Amino acid sequence: MRYDASWRIEDTYMTLEQELRRALKRKDPPSGFDDRVLSRIANGETVAIATARRGWGRISLPIAASLLVAFGATFYVQQQERRQQREQQAQTEQAARDVVLALQIASETISAAQARVQEITRHEPTNDY
Repeated sequence: MRYDASWRIEDTYMTLEQELRRALKRKDPPSGFDDRVLSRIANGETVAIATARRGWGRISLPIAASLLVAFGATFYVQQQERRQQREQQAQTEQAARDVVLALQIASETISAAQARVQEITRHEPTNDY
């Protein structure tokens, strides 16, 4: 028998949904719960609320955030420097290609001028006395 993959996914979601519904289903409090709560209120009892931890627990989050910002800023600056180096390298390489092209054009121009001068001097009568 061949199973369709989408059916298996839907079945998994259905199972997960059923488990969540079962886990989050409303439950009645144990017997006598409301009497115990009311008697505590009548006696003036208070419940200690958890306070922020002292020492490292209080400063660890700001320290972690500061370190994260510092490392992030360092990484960003390094990336910017690398990008600038690559751009400068590309500009340098382009300038070198431009110089080579200019030299080739100058060489061809000079060669053409020399050929023209030689042609003119070949056909021109010499005035040797």
